[in-house]
Amino acid sequence: MPAARRKGGELAEALPAAQLGTKHSITSPAVSVEPPVISSDGDTRSAEDATARLKTHGLVVSNRVSPEGEVTYYISGETHPARHLLREAGGRWDAIRRVWAFHQTDPSTALADHLGAAPAERGAETGSDSASSQIVGLANRPHYWGHRQRLRDRFLAGDDNALPDYELLELLLFFSIQRSDTKPLAKALLARFGSLAGVVNGSSEQVAEFEGVNHFTLTLFKLARIMAARLVRADLTEKPVLGNWDALIDYLRATMAHRMVEQFRLLFLDRRNVLIADEVQQEGTIDHTPLYTREVVKRALSLDATAIIMVHNHPSNHPAPSKPDIQMTKQVRDALDRVGIVLHDHLIISRRGHTSFRQMGIIGG
Repeated sequence: MPAARRKGGELAEALPAAQLGTKHSITSPAVSVEPPVISSDGDTRSAEDATARLKTHGLVVSNRVSPEGEVTYYISGETHPARHLLREAGGRWDAIRRVWAFHQTDPSTALADHLGAAPAERGAETGSDSASSQIVGLANRPHYWGHRQRLRDRFLAGDDNALPDYELLELLLFFSIQRSDTKPLAKALLARFGSLAGVVNGSSEQVAEFEGVNHFTLTLFKLARIMAARLVRADLTEKPVLGNWDALIDYLRATMAHRMVEQFRLLFLDRRNVLIADEVQQEGTIDHTPLYTREVVKRALSLDATAIIMVHNHPSNHPAPSKPDIQMTKQVRDALDRVGIVLHDHLIISRRGHTSFRQMGIIGG
């Protein structure tokens, strides 16, 4: 029976026991394991030859020796088309390392014989429901097979600028969208929201409009947004805000500049001007957010705050204050003055920059 048509059970029986006379260190991407192993048809082939033949199918062989001398063999690379063969051969999928593991048994030669000398030799086979049918036509496999692993490898091997924004987003989408080309979705999201930050800060309703986006994608984007904000906010922890102004602006830009609707936040400070609380008071439309003076004063008193910084964003990207912005700011300032609370500043945040009411002379003293 030709090797290409053996059933998975015969493949498992053909695998020889590992010979452990010599210890081998971890080797990647390929290893030479001696002495030679015996293939299922009785021919003697070295593991090096089997490794080379497996490589034509996009499969990479490596091994690891434990302190006790036990060898574990790994098959990695484009394993998905041959997953049933690997499982029937005794392999176990290691989701953390993303490899197939074989304990004490080198599967290289029998797998290589089963797959054939080259993918092209099997490209014409069709109509089989057996495990071996999973590897039919590997020579003509789609361009995106193995793309995820290649992209992960480039990301891990490179510096912070190794990947452009669309590939970073594509890589992020791997974790929520399984076995699908995520590049078109990544590019479509960037085209809609303008930047990587815009995508992550987009509302769930807007992001969910795109085909392919699921609940896990929305969770992942929100997680990325919150983690980024908290990383930036760490520079403000237990430090006077007024003496760490650049860090404050960086934090506010990270959390507000790319939002698609207007949001009003209040930063409550204690007597040392250390941040007590950062709270979103209102969210409105693209150009308007109501703020109620009485609610601001009430919340400040409940937190025992001695000062406040008002902040809102302009989705229009123009940080200049409007007349209603100025009028409302003065109303809040006067109300806070009556209860002994200082309004340090009112900031407008946008992607183009920020505006300080104090620096403009609108409030001060």
